[in-house]
Amino acid sequence: MDISEEIVGNVCVVTAKGRLDGSASAPFVDRLDKLTARQSTFLMDFSGVDFVTSAGLRAVLTTIKKVKSLNGAIAICGVQAPVREILDITGLSPMIRIFASRPEGLAALAK
Repeated sequence: MDISEEIVGNVCVVTAKGRLDGSASAPFVDRLDKLTARQSTFLMDFSGVDFVTSAGLRAVLTTIKKVKSLNGAIAICGVQAPVREILDITGLSPMIRIFASRPEGLAALAK
């Protein structure tokens, strides 16, 4: 999995590409943990994520809880249909705002 970040205004956009599975989940959480030391508002761009396992879901949930515990804001954008279905089935969807595109997510978080 490739993970990159960029600051857009007051939002840290984290772009993930590949599979969020057992081997990628720990590096994903570690990267986000380091970013939460400097930022409190995140948009996770999942347009390049085509597969998520239970370990990946745990990584997303861990990140959501961490950001919310810091009184920050977090959202996901660009979620592909198979990943969205997994988020819906597991009940993670109501825990995080999901936007169709990066511009929509940025606009909502900038408020």
